[in-house]
Amino acid sequence: MIDALAKDQRWAHLAPVLAVLTGVALFSLYHPSQAMFWALVNIPLYLIHQTEEHLWPGGFKEYINTYVNKDPQGTETLTDRKVFWINILLVWLAFAVFGVLATIHLGFGLLIIIFSLINCATHIRQGLMDRRWNPGLVMASIQFAISVYAAIFVTSHGLTHAWEWWLGSILFSVVGHLLLFRFVMQRGRPAQGTVG
Repeated sequence: MIDALAKDQRWAHLAPVLAVLTGVALFSLYHPSQAMFWALVNIPLYLIHQTEEHLWPGGFKEYINTYVNKDPQGTETLTDRKVFWINILLVWLAFAVFGVLATIHLGFGLLIIIFSLINCATHIRQGLMDRRWNPGLVMASIQFAISVYAAIFVTSHGLTHAWEWWLGSILFSVVGHLLLFRFVMQRGRPAQGTVG
C-alpha cells in the first residue's frame, strides 16, 4: 500500500483535501485574534504548499533530481518512497503531534511556525539562486510572510519562556532540515523503467 501511495506522489492528492479540512477546523475552533490560531495556521498552509510541490503543478522530485542533485540520466537520488516518508512522517504526523501539543503549551505551535519558516526559506533561497520557479516557491513565499507574522503574534500573545522556545524551535528545525537534506542527498536506485 505504501508503494502504491508513494508512486508518482499519489499521496499528494490528499493534501488539498486535508488543507481544506484543517483550514475549516482552524477557523471553526479559533479566531485570528487568538494566539492558537496563529500557532496552527501553518498546518493548512503547509498542505497547500505540498499541493504546489507534488500535485499541481508538482514536479518537486524531478526538480531536485535534475536541477539540484544533477543526477545522471536514469538515476534518482530523491525517490518516490523518500518523498512519501518525508511528507507523511516529517510533516503530516509531526505537525499533527505538535498541533495537539500546542494546546498544552503554545511553544509547540512556535515550533511548527519556525520549521515552516526554515522550509520556506530554502525554497526562496533556491529560487533566488536559480532565478527560476521551483515547485513550492509560490506558496513558500506567501507562507513565509504569514509565518513571520504568526511567530511575532504567538510570541507576544501568551508564549511563556519565549527565548527558550525560540532557541529550541530553531535548533530542532535546523537539525531536522540538515538530517532531511542528508537523507534526500543519499544516492537512490536507478529510476523505474531503466537499467541500472
